[in-house]
Amino acid sequence: MSSDLILSIPVIVVTVILVGLIFWLSHKKKVEREQKIRTLASQYGWTYEPVAERLVSGYRLRKSEWVLEALNTTTSHSGDATGSSDVTQMTRWWSAAAKMKEGIVLIGPRQSDINLSGIGDFLIQAALRLMIGSEADFAKDIKQIEMGKLSFNKRYMVWTNQEEAANRLLEMAVENALINWPTKLPPIVKFSPVGMEVKLQTQRLDKPEEIVALVKLGETLLAAAT
Repeated sequence: MSSDLILSIPVIVVTVILVGLIFWLSHKKKVEREQKIRTLASQYGWTYEPVAERLVSGYRLRKSEWVLEALNTTTSHSGDATGSSDVTQMTRWWSAAAKMKEGIVLIGPRQSDINLSGIGDFLIQAALRLMIGSEADFAKDIKQIEMGKLSFNKRYMVWTNQEEAANRLLEMAVENALINWPTKLPPIVKFSPVGMEVKLQTQRLDKPEEIVALVKLGETLLAAAT
């Protein structure tokens, strides 16, 4: 056996041990995180459902009137020689217990005036429809309206084609819940004939206090809409 091979054996052993330790710690952290969410669900009377599909992982929480899902979705690049993939995160609270008769109300993170300068109304409408997704048909003639406290307007924008519905929805409890939202990324609220949705497009909530905040926001929106 060559001296180089003998010298490399300890390095290989240490590497294997380190890799194994990393995987063990990662798995331990995942199990602990899942257990906290299970305990939280039990405390509040929610149904906990783990999600472990080939390209999607995470969890769902259910109550009679709503569903919350927090997911990681993997997208593989089959045409890429490196075999790389992207992982996107998303958290969504949704309910069909309250629906608009027509139109839509959209509350989302405030965009700076600089970002919007020079963009025509048509392009703004197109961008909003893209964000609204499959419910774009309800967004005809949507426009931005100013409402609420100064602290709310610093963080959020309201777009709607049903101003009266937007005013009813943004009651004090809803406004305060949005102002006091605990994470840096503000949620997107969508109310339409399909139902009520609160979404965090690039964030998966795993902390109990953040999950509770999302559920309370959703239930506050439901109370305001019904």
